[in-house]
Amino acid sequence: MGLTKQYLRYKYDATCNIVGSQNGAIQSVSKDVFAVVAAENVNFLNVRTGERVGQIEGSTKMVTAIKLSADKHTIAVGYDDGEIRLVRRENEDHEEVVFSGHKTGVNCLQFSNDGLTLASGGKDGTIILWDVVSESGMFRLNGHKASVTQLQFTQDDEYVISSSKDTFVKFWSISTQSCFYTLTDCRSQVYSFALLRNDRLLVIGCAEIELRVFELVWLNRIVKAKEEELTVDPTKRGLFAGEQVTASDNQENSIVACKSRGSLLRQATGRALQMSWSTDGKLLCCVGGQMVDIFRVYDEQEAERRMFQKVKRSAKRKAEEANENVDDIVEKVSKDVMLLLSRIAGYETSDRSKVKWIEFCPGSFSATDGSDLVSYRLFALHTNNTVHGLSIEQKGNDFSVHDVVNLDKNGHRTDVRAMCMSSTGAAFASGSSESAIVWNLHSFKATQTLSAPEMKDITAALFVTGDRHLLLGTKSGNIFLFDIATNVLLDTFTDAHETAIYGMVPYPDKKGFASVSADKKVAFWAFDLVTVRDQKQLTIVKKRELLLPDEGTCLQISPDGKFITVGLLDNTARVYFMDSLKHLSTLYGHALPVTCIDISHNSKLVITGSTDKSVKIWGLDFGDCHKSLHAHDEAVTCVMFDKTEALFWSAGKDGKIKQWDAVKFERIQVLSRHSGEVWMWSLVQTPDSKSMLSCSHDKTIRVWEQTEEIIVLQEEEEVERESSGDVELAAKKTIDTVRSAENVMEAVEIMRDNAVNKIDDSKHVAHPLLQSYVGKSIEYFIIDTIGKVKSSHLEKSLLMIPFSYAKDILTALAICVRNEYRAELSCRVILFLIKVHHSLVENSLEVVKILNQLEQFTVGGLSSIKGLYGFNLMALRTVLRDIQDRTSSKLFTDIGFGH
Repeated sequence: MGLTKQYLRYKYDATCNIVGSQNGAIQSVSKDVFAVVAAENVNFLNVRTGERVGQIEGSTKMVTAIKLSADKHTIAVGYDDGEIRLVRRENEDHEEVVFSGHKTGVNCLQFSNDGLTLASGGKDGTIILWDVVSESGMFRLNGHKASVTQLQFTQDDEYVISSSKDTFVKFWSISTQSCFYTLTDCRSQVYSFALLRNDRLLVIGCAEIELRVFELVWLNRIVKAKEEELTVDPTKRGLFAGEQVTASDNQENSIVACKSRGSLLRQATGRALQMSWSTDGKLLCCVGGQMVDIFRVYDEQEAERRMFQKVKRSAKRKAEEANENVDDIVEKVSKDVMLLLSRIAGYETSDRSKVKWIEFCPGSFSATDGSDLVSYRLFALHTNNTVHGLSIEQKGNDFSVHDVVNLDKNGHRTDVRAMCMSSTGAAFASGSSESAIVWNLHSFKATQTLSAPEMKDITAALFVTGDRHLLLGTKSGNIFLFDIATNVLLDTFTDAHETAIYGMVPYPDKKGFASVSADKKVAFWAFDLVTVRDQKQLTIVKKRELLLPDEGTCLQISPDGKFITVGLLDNTARVYFMDSLKHLSTLYGHALPVTCIDISHNSKLVITGSTDKSVKIWGLDFGDCHKSLHAHDEAVTCVMFDKTEALFWSAGKDGKIKQWDAVKFERIQVLSRHSGEVWMWSLVQTPDSKSMLSCSHDKTIRVWEQTEEIIVLQEEEEVERESSGDVELAAKKTIDTVRSAENVMEAVEIMRDNAVNKIDDSKHVAHPLLQSYVGKSIEYFIIDTIGKVKSSHLEKSLLMIPFSYAKDILTALAICVRNEYRAELSCRVILFLIKVHHSLVENSLEVVKILNQLEQFTVGGLSSIKGLYGFNLMALRTVLRDIQDRTSSKLFTDIGFGH
C-alpha cells in the first residue's frame, strides 16, 4: 500500500548566537584560544579574531563540565545524562571514548598530573575514577551526600580531595579506595577550593563571604624528612610546622593533618563559585557574582619577610611593656593568615553581569623592555553570553586589572525575543533587550549589529522594502527604523503605541505593515519617502487604527489580504475585515490568553496557541473550531503555518517544537534540542520552507534543515511507545554497544556451525570470516572478536548477550586461559558473565562442568603469567637500584613496589 501523504523530516543543522552557556565553564588552551561550553557543544574560540577554531559536537545532551589535560591534548566533556566523552583535540581520526557511570549529570572533572587517570564528580554525590589508557572505570568513591563540586589530585596523584554541597571536604586514598580524612569546619555548601604552595595550603570557598584557609601537613613528608635526617629551618615553624600537629588535627590518620589558619574576607557578596590560580602559583582568583577577588599568594621567602616586618613593628609598639616576650609576639604574628596570602585587586563587570567562570592562561608574560612588569592573562565567562579577556599587570607590589578584549559582538547578551526572515531567505534578524543583529543564514555569522541608546527590550522585528531596512518594536511602544547597509538609525517613532508592541506583520503587497500592542490598538502603517539633506529617505506613516476590546497579544494578516486576526488577553481571538475593519467573528474556546496566531497559505484556516497548553484549528470563513490539540506540556508560545502546505509548527515553554497536519490533526515530528522555553515570535521559515529557525531561553538560535527522509507516522508512534516504556534501558543502549553484542553473538554462531558441519561433512568449507582469520584456534576467534569491542563498551555489550551464548563463550575462554592467550581479557569476561548470570549458573549442571574446567585452567594459566610479571618486576627493581646508585635520585615513585 502506497503512502497517501509524504512528510519530510527536519534535522538539526547548526547553532549560532551562543558564546558560552549560562551555567557553563571555560578552559584555556593557549594565550589566545580557549574552550567554552556552548549548550550541547564545546567550542574552541580565538579571543583575538572572535572566530571558532574547533568544535566538539555530536551529543544532544547539555554539557555540564569540561576539563583539559595538563598537556592540552585531551579534553574530557561531561553531560547532564551522566556520560563523559574523552576527545583528542589534534587527532580528528581518533575515535572518542565514552564513559557511562553516573546516574545524574556530571558536575566536575579532573585529570591526574600524568593524564592517565580521570576523576569525575556527579550531582548524585558519587566520585568515579576512570583509567584513560584502558578506557574503563576503576572504582567508585561513595561518601558525599550532595552534589560534588570540585576534585583535585594531590601528592603525586596518590590522593584525591573532593568538595561537596554537603559542607564537607574529603580526602581519599586511591590505593585503598577509601576516605581517610573529612574536613567539617565549613557551615555552608562548599563550591570550590584551591591547593597552593606545593599542596600545603588549602583555601576553601563556600556560600559565606569568607574564604577559609587551612594548613595541610603531609605526615609522610615529615617521616621521609626524618629518615633522610633533614632539618627544618626554625624560622619556618610558624608557617608550616609539623610539630604543631595534634590528634584532633589528623583524626588519627597517618597521612595528613589539617590545621585552620583563619579566614579571608571577600569583597564579592555572592557565593565563592569557582577558584583559579596562575601556573606559577602566585595569584588566586575567586569568582563571586559580579566581582572577582584577586589574592596574592606569598612564597616562603616573602612570607618570612612579611613576618619579620610584622614582628619588628609589634615589638616596637610593645617595647615599653615588660611582660611581653618576643617569643610570644612571634607566635601571635605567625598565626596571621595575611602572611600567606592577601587580597591585592578585584575585577568587577562593567555591565553589572555576573561572572560564572575564570581561567588563567598558561604561563606569565614578562615585559620585553627590561622592566619588572609581569602580566597574567585570564579568560572570564560571563553569565550574559560573552567571554572577556583580562590582563593582570604586576609592577613591583602594584597590581592592576584591565579588560583587554571581549566577544560581545558574537551574540546577544540577553534572550532573543523577536526574529524575522528576509524575503530572499539569505539573512535573518534577531532582537533582544539591548540590540538587534542581522545574521547571514549560510555562514551563521553576525553581519550587522543595530543599537541605539533609547532602544530597549525589542519585542518585534520586520524586514521591509526589499530587505534594505529593518523595523524594530519595543516594550515601551516605540518603533525604530534602521538602514541595514549603513547601520544607521533613520527614524524613531515614540508615539507609535502607548505600551508594549507584541507583533508586526507586513501587508501582502509589502506596501505597509500592521502592529498590535497592549494599549488595545492595532495600528496600520504605510511606507513613504521624505527628503532629508537633499536625499530621499524611507519613513512610515500611521494611516488608521483599530480599537480592541482587550489587550492585543498577537496578530496576522491573511495571504489574500482580506482578513486580519488578533489574539487577545481575554482568552479569545477576533477576525476583522482588512478593508473596512469590521468585526467578522470571535474565536472562543481557550481557557487562558491567546499568545500566538497564524493563517494558512490558502487563507482558509486559522491556528491559535494559548497558555492553556493547547493549539486550536479554526475555519477562517465561519470561525468554527475544527480541532483542539493538547500540543505541549507548558504554555504554547508560537505557531507557524508552512509556506506551501496545510502543515504547521508549534513551540512551547517545554522547549519542544512540533509539526502537525492541520487537516488530519496528526502530530508529525518533534524537535527537542532546546534546553529552555521557546519564546514568542521565535519560529521563522525561509520562503521555500527548506529551513527553519528557532530561538530559546538557552541563548541559542538553531537552524533546522528539511531532509529527503520520509516520515512514517506508524513507525514514529511505535518508537515513541518503546522509548516511553523503558526510558532507563533505552538511555543506556547505544548503537556501538548493540553492534558489538551482535558481532560477538555472530562469532559464537559461526563457531557452532563450524563444529556441527565438521562432524557431518569432513570436507566442509569454513565460514569466510574463519578463512580470513589468521589465528590458530576457533576459540581464539571468539576472544579476538570480544577484544575488538571498546573497553568502555565491553560490559554493556556483554549485558545484551543471552545466557545460551554465554555458555559457549565460557567454554572457549577457558581454553584461551589454559593456553595463556589473552588471559587477562578472558578472565575479565569470564568473571563478568558469571556475575551477570549467577542465578542461572547455579542451577545449570552443564555450566557447573564448565566452571570446573575454568578452575583447573585458570589456576595454571594465571600462575605462569604471574611468574612472568614477577620476573619483569624484579628486573625493573634491578634497573631502579642501578640508576639510584649512579644518580642518587629516586625514579618510578608512582609504582608501588611494596605491594
